[in-house]
Amino acid sequence: MDHLKLVALKDFPLVKPHDNLATLIIESIKLNNINIEDGDVIIIAQKVVSKSENRYQNINDVIPTNEAIKLGQELKRDPGFMQIILDESSKIISTDKNVILVEHKLGFININAGLDRSNIDQKKNNVLLLPKDPSKSANNLQIDIAKETTKSISVIITDSMTRPYRSGVTNFALASSNIQSLIDLKGEEDIYGNILKSTEIAIADELSAAAGILMGQGNDAKPVIIIKGFDRNKYSKNDAFDLIVNEEDDLYR
Repeated sequence: MDHLKLVALKDFPLVKPHDNLATLIIESIKLNNINIEDGDVIIIAQKVVSKSENRYQNINDVIPTNEAIKLGQELKRDPGFMQIILDESSKIISTDKNVILVEHKLGFININAGLDRSNIDQKKNNVLLLPKDPSKSANNLQIDIAKETTKSISVIITDSMTRPYRSGVTNFALASSNIQSLIDLKGEEDIYGNILKSTEIAIADELSAAAGILMGQGNDAKPVIIIKGFDRNKYSKNDAFDLIVNEEDDLYR
């Protein structure tokens, strides 16, 4: 590959619960006069996926446990919010510096179990959860968009996360469909003929991070990015969940 082209879908509509997200994406592609081709990668923000799947949780409806109440007192946070974090997590990693770092039930490490209160209507005291089954969501979107466009496209659902020893957030691949997410280069040669012994490339994360530049993290309102020119046929396809590292192999835990 010598170049990639990234195109944001402009004027994407606000997504409501039970909207057909694939239909909204296809209609937006047409309005933006974009020609979808075989091999195109469609990067979709987790937030619009969660909205379409009605993954809202009202904090006022939550009955906090003693653990959530204690956490809320320690961190000066709403105990109902703490309870939702506990419900979405398999383990609390840390509460240092008033930040709740958890292992999500889906397996990855993030802050507040991925709960989001930005870019949603706060009048009802809601939070937005991650999709219940992100891989299923990605597969369904890939099938529906590919069927309508008659093209072999790929889908990555992306969210943002912090990283050890680095400031700021960057986009990562929450789920994927019809694309290689982790490329294993072990056994191949570098430019000097040396055999690579441990090199793996988190290609789905790299594509997600690139798309994040156009998506933005504030009021940009560009939740869908089309990436053209990526050669996905060189390596076998796998799921973004292959990027998750087991605790015993994690260098940072």
